[in-house]
Amino acid sequence: MFGRKPSANSQPNEESNMTGLMKILGCDNPSRQGDVVFVHGLAGHAWNTWHWQNPKDRDYQKDNFWLTWLGNDLDVGIWTFGYSAARLRANGSAMPLFDQASNFLDDLENFGIGERPVVFVTHSMGGLLVKKMLNAAKNFSRNESKEAVLKSTQGIVFLSTPHLGSDVAQWVQSLTGFLTTVSVEELKAHAPQLRELDEWYRQNVEELRIKTKVYYETKPTSGVLIVNESSANPGIKDVKPIAVEADHDSIAKPKPEDTKVYLGVKQFIKQCLPSQKSLPPADNPISLTQTIPEKTVNPQQLL
Repeated sequence: MFGRKPSANSQPNEESNMTGLMKILGCDNPSRQGDVVFVHGLAGHAWNTWHWQNPKDRDYQKDNFWLTWLGNDLDVGIWTFGYSAARLRANGSAMPLFDQASNFLDDLENFGIGERPVVFVTHSMGGLLVKKMLNAAKNFSRNESKEAVLKSTQGIVFLSTPHLGSDVAQWVQSLTGFLTTVSVEELKAHAPQLRELDEWYRQNVEELRIKTKVYYETKPTSGVLIVNESSANPGIKDVKPIAVEADHDSIAKPKPEDTKVYLGVKQFIKQCLPSQKSLPPADNPISLTQTIPEKTVNPQQLL
């Protein structure tokens, strides 16, 4: 079910409760400056992809991760999108990127994303999903809600996104053969559909006025560099990919003491949002310049 919240007794690694668009913090504040939507990648998870701790750790602090940090530091709504993207058929299912993008766009429309400026923070295949979603929105621009999502998108953060695919996809298939899902097939290096999507984004990003921020990993995962610098580079004018001393998974899991990615993304989001002075007066009695205190709480309380 779209937007479904985890049950009171659930753990954040229960896949059945972590699909669709979900509220994390600040999403019900009517005077918020914008929305930030996190989108995980292949074999990812709407919560765990972004968390610096393992849910099985004894000192696990479920709500202490960079999604809630951003929600407390910025006047925005923080969302996360979960979807089925298993590597192997034995571990689950995965829809083709085109279908997943349509599903994602429908979720964004249903929750009113597009009424305010939007920034997407993506990891790995999640970046491809966002680009494909924007492509779908542009193809149906006569639809007002789809056009709103497209026009409200102010920026995208790509964390180790394989814009031209990854050789690891071929490597995984060679080990498992027919057991790989459609997502792995679509991520093969230099796959035609990825080249086409990459070209579309490069040709349209300036017209759409979408700011782009890129980070890439420098450490191998299990001895393999999943996304190299070349594939992580979207080839956009004046966009310099930033190297991070992390592997493919940890680049999306900044720890409290690791400020490189967190501060960079935070500053990027601020640059994508309109200044409070440029916003029209609010109809409600709360001043736009008034500080609205927010505490890190369980996201279940916000839904």
